[in-house]
Amino acid sequence: MSYFQKHVKTLKPFILHEDNWARQLLGFDVNNNMRISWKRHTFPFITGSYQSWKEERTIAREIDLIRGDKRTVIVLNIGVHFRAYPVYYFIKKLYNTRRAIERLFLRSPETKVIIKTENTSPMKNNFETMSDFHASVHYFIMEMVFKGLNIGFVNGWDMTNAFDTNELHPSENVIENEIKMLMT
Repeated sequence: MSYFQKHVKTLKPFILHEDNWARQLLGFDVNNNMRISWKRHTFPFITGSYQSWKEERTIAREIDLIRGDKRTVIVLNIGVHFRAYPVYYFIKKLYNTRRAIERLFLRSPETKVIIKTENTSPMKNNFETMSDFHASVHYFIMEMVFKGLNIGFVNGWDMTNAFDTNELHPSENVIENEIKMLMT
């Protein structure tokens, strides 16, 4: 979202007057009849700050609320916040998401769905729970769960490996290349 806000000059932010870092972000481009929104997923969410979860919904529920059409593109980034939890929880979330995408395609088969896979991350802290080992396991599980669906992938794992970066939040150079891959 930050990349689009910085590089699409006609995209104007819509301020929702939320005051935490994980607030929903909206941008409107009236010239191109485009709306971009970003919203975090609900639990689990690893953070050191207090967050209100009062109005949060699961990824599957958010997808179920989208009408979809040929101009709708949904991009999901499912990953790092699930590393510290048992893998069966991650698998359950993925299957719920898959079923929601299947329901979306029943009501709107022309909707585009893109999944950005996990990227590599630093190996400094929390090595046992947050290591790339767990990320690579999640990556392969994700490929298996979504196999056979008419969706696209932006391969964050390969992209961050190619750039030889291990940042939890990759540099703008990596993000730019992921966006270019997304737009193709």
